[in-house]
Amino acid sequence: MISAMNSALSGISAGLKRQDVSAHNIANLSTEGFEKNTVIQSEGSTGGVVVHIEKSNTPGPEFPSPDGRSVKGSNVNLAEELVNQSLAALTFSASLAALKATQQSEESLIDLFV
Repeated sequence: MISAMNSALSGISAGLKRQDVSAHNIANLSTEGFEKNTVIQSEGSTGGVVVHIEKSNTPGPEFPSPDGRSVKGSNVNLAEELVNQSLAALTFSASLAALKATQQSEESLIDLFV
């Protein structure tokens, strides 16, 4: 039961990290030269979710500046970030449901012995 609880808690943490990264990316949507972060989730060696955050090296669009130079824009795609926000919410909800199910199983097991 402990590993099931740890897996659910790591999923909740992963959903929160994905939400934080996406919010940071959206906040910098109009920042010149900003390079978005991406979240990569993988299975941990003992179960659960491991989150890696990496900088995206995809170039942003270039715009002419008033002085004639070329200015690099942010590489954040708002539509992609909205999908990431939805994915974070679903990850959080599914992990919370798994945590509740684990808790109910533990309570039922305790009731058998009481």
